This record gives sequence, structure tokens and C-alpha cells, in this order.
Amino acid sequence: MRKFNTGAVRDNDEQKPNFVETISWTAFNRYATYMTGKATKYGAGNFKKGIPIESYEESLMRHIDKYFRNKYEAGYDEPNEDHLSAAVFNIFGILHEEAKISIDKE
Repeated sequence: MRKFNTGAVRDNDEQKPNFVETISWTAFNRYATYMTGKATKYGAGNFKKGIPIESYEESLMRHIDKYFRNKYEAGYDEPNEDHLSAAVFNIFGILHEEAKISIDKE
């Protein structure tokens, strides 16, 4: 327990995620901007309705492929799309669905 000068107490921070020091807020802002733009097309929180992991995996590989071809092979695949943020979306989607599976098993 932590005790403050005011007399208030709280649990300590041990074994809890440290969001402030472990996240790149610059990258987070880029991803949030990407997601805000996509909410216009798909609706905010659309992914929370459930998307099969295989769909995320297929999309992840397409965006990784486009990112690398555009960067290293002078590709011109959807040049206005933020393929890295799209890849992050798909990775987060996989994490989200796996977490739901873990919760269901408990």
C-alpha cells in the first residue's frame, strides 16, 4: 500500500502496466488519427462487434506487404493509406480477440 501525506492510501503500482512511460505518444497520436478517420467509414468501435482473427491476419499481411513494397520497391499501392497504422490495427485486433477468448475460458 502507498500512503500519501494527506492520509489517503492506494495500492502500490507494482505489477501494473506503466502506460505513461512505455507508450510512444507520437505513435499513439498517429494511430488515433488513423482510427478516427476510419470511424467515419466503419463506425466508431466497429471492431468490438467481433472480427475473426484470420481476417485480421490476412489484412495485416496485406498492409505489411504494401508498406514494404512502397518503401523499398518504389511501389504505389494505396499511397495515401497509413499501412503501418493499419498493421497496428490488425495486431491490436488479434490481441483483442485473443483476450476475449482468454476471458471466455475463465
